[in-house]
Amino acid sequence: MSEEMEIREEVDGIAVQANALAIVTPEDYQAASAWLTAVKAAQKRVTEHFKDMKAKAHAAWKCIVANETEAMTPLTDAEQTVKRKMLAWQQAEEAKRLAEQRKLQAEADAAATRERERLERAAAKLKTPELREARMEEAAAVVAPMVTIPVAAPVIKGQSIRRTWKARVVNMQAIIDAAATGSKNDNRLAKTVLIVNQTALDAFARSTKGAVTIPGVEMYEEQTMASGSR
Repeated sequence: MSEEMEIREEVDGIAVQANALAIVTPEDYQAASAWLTAVKAAQKRVTEHFKDMKAKAHAAWKCIVANETEAMTPLTDAEQTVKRKMLAWQQAEEAKRLAEQRKLQAEADAAATRERERLERAAAKLKTPELREARMEEAAAVVAPMVTIPVAAPVIKGQSIRRTWKARVVNMQAIIDAAATGSKNDNRLAKTVLIVNQTALDAFARSTKGAVTIPGVEMYEEQTMASGSR
């Protein structure tokens, strides 16, 4: 029988014993504590059995990943370089398009304004109220057409531009002040971005053992059982 099969049989037996174990008396509790030694020994045997295989597999994996990264990095860099150039061109073309569109729209708006004013002046010269009203309605109906210049970048199947809004903290104290004393809306929004550093809190609790408190923070002791091999 191979070593691994022996280990599996031992592990299965221990699992069955653990499920059947009943602790009713102090003696049972003491016996269970002693029995944990066998569990720890079995755990150690499992770890030692797979240790060398894991180390070799991990070394092989690291070598494969390194080779993959070496081969992939120039391709990733090339992709990002071309994408940056494409985005830069598109952004420049879009800026020119919007500027031209605003210019043409302004010209169209100005032409419409001139036409309305012409009709209004003509209405003022008419003798009857009915004719003046009709001409004023004609003037009010003059509206500049919406000017739209098509986007310069060609539509390419499978390609899209993803726009993602991001934020960066420029004044942490301002966020803290807003969370504490700001308006209702500012207070609510500021509180959503204040993040508790749980790792730092746990380290502080361990170092002070709950002797030092922090407003709004509860220090508590969590118990877990540790059992070493004897």
